[in-house]
Amino acid sequence: TQVGDAGAVAIGNNLQHLKQLQQIKLNFSHTQVGDAGAVAIGNNLQHLKQLQQIKLNFSQTKVCDAGAVAIGNSLQNLAQLQQITLNFYLIGVSAKTKESVRKQLTKPGVQLKIF
Repeated sequence: TQVGDAGAVAIGNNLQHLKQLQQIKLNFSHTQVGDAGAVAIGNNLQHLKQLQQIKLNFSQTKVCDAGAVAIGNSLQNLAQLQQITLNFYLIGVSAKTKESVRKQLTKPGVQLKIF
């Protein structure tokens, strides 16, 4: 069985309890995760104030612009972040939204990759 929105929401809701987490890598590639799951992940990432590195792979999922925007909104306020990799390859995230998220997360000292 593939992970869908319900699984991503459950993961997202539990992220808030990992306040000391410094690195995270979540790979949802080739799953049924959509905007609801990505929004839940995004909404809860903001609680990870010690986070320094994040890699999120949503390639070939059902995530669209709303999910990408939620991820960007949550990450922009995490002051400790040094490395961000977001993979939105082959999904419904528009080039305009990717560029907006890129601008939102571009800061001195932060290595940023968005696909």
